[in-house]
Amino acid sequence: MNLKDIIEEVNNLLDYNPDLQPYKDAVSRTVSRHYQEISTEAPWLFMQNVVQFPVYAPVKGSSTQTVAITTPTRFATFTGITPLQSWTGALFTAPDGNEYRITRVTGATAYFTPQYLGTTVSGSASWEITFDRYALPSDCAEPLGFMDRENERGRLLFIDRRREEELFLNADDGGDVFALIEDLHISDRPPEFAPTATLSLGGTLPIGVEFEYCYTFAVEGRESPPSIPVTAAKTVAGSQTVVVAGLENTQVGGLDTGVVKNIYRRNKTSNGRWLFLIQRLEAITNFTDDGSAPALPFETNVLAPQEPRQYVRGYYTSNEDRKLELRYLRKPRRLQADSDVPLWPEPYHVLLVYRTLQDICMQSGMNGQSTMYERRGNDVLKRMQGKWLARSDKNIIRQGFTYGGIGYFERWGNPRKIG
Repeated sequence: MNLKDIIEEVNNLLDYNPDLQPYKDAVSRTVSRHYQEISTEAPWLFMQNVVQFPVYAPVKGSSTQTVAITTPTRFATFTGITPLQSWTGALFTAPDGNEYRITRVTGATAYFTPQYLGTTVSGSASWEITFDRYALPSDCAEPLGFMDRENERGRLLFIDRRREEELFLNADDGGDVFALIEDLHISDRPPEFAPTATLSLGGTLPIGVEFEYCYTFAVEGRESPPSIPVTAAKTVAGSQTVVVAGLENTQVGGLDTGVVKNIYRRNKTSNGRWLFLIQRLEAITNFTDDGSAPALPFETNVLAPQEPRQYVRGYYTSNEDRKLELRYLRKPRRLQADSDVPLWPEPYHVLLVYRTLQDICMQSGMNGQSTMYERRGNDVLKRMQGKWLARSDKNIIRQGFTYGGIGYFERWGNPRKIG
């Protein structure tokens, strides 16, 4: 069932459908709220994902790998080495001996914060990149396990901050990573003001469509919550261009900061998905959407739960590049477009119908019906828990035979559920 099917089922069981957009939006928000709450309340097997989780050795300057910094500035230019995207968010120890956080990498240039405090340098080998923390995936609700399969060391430890403080696991100790330590949870502010969207002449956007726009900030590999969305007038023949203006200038004191803006668009007429359009640099405060920029329908932060981005650090601090494996519980995107489908097995989509009806009936004073839908939802949730919770919650053991030559570690007999 997609979102449209779920809302239609809710309306059918209520025998009520006013065909008003505010009502549809309210039902959609209620469905999405329950979807996000239930999806992240337990380690569902269908909500888990596994990705590579690389850790990196420090990168140091040399006579052939140098840096140039011209003050006043917030960026450094490297020679003899090309900065990698993995440097984003790392610490840059500059020739002046101070540490700066890298906000963005492009070409041979790395932007950092705060502003450089030293004097102009050229061809300096006195620099270092250190990886003091690593960002978990943007859709990670909770890390479930770290593995080192490359070196056959198996499951690694995951330690919270309190335990690390008791053990005093010093970040200056280098070696092979055998534990990951919970670090900061970092939030970024959204744009302060909504942009403006004005219909203009020319262009190739579809005729008869209202387009909605918003934008986010991208910094240190993170993405901020979106701005307030704004809707342009419906396109007509000959006026198929939208000028998006009023984007925030993210320079500081006239200096580029590495904080750029991601612009998104959606077809509001057909209740479509948010699509990424283009990235704009610090000083650029407008964008002309004439239909030539291809919209990229990948997972976007616009509909993601607006939660702080979680970081971890390794202990020991890695002395060499390694590829670990991370298994984690995913955060679901908010359901908004009619075609959005919950990341659940389809037989359990009806749980969202029952939970939404429970809220609507309670709000309308129909307490008896609210209780009925609550019980129906609990029955579905219990079935979903029985089948799709992590296997450790449903261990199966086998009753043993009397000794008959079976090896000590073998377990035989009829299966019996213990969880």
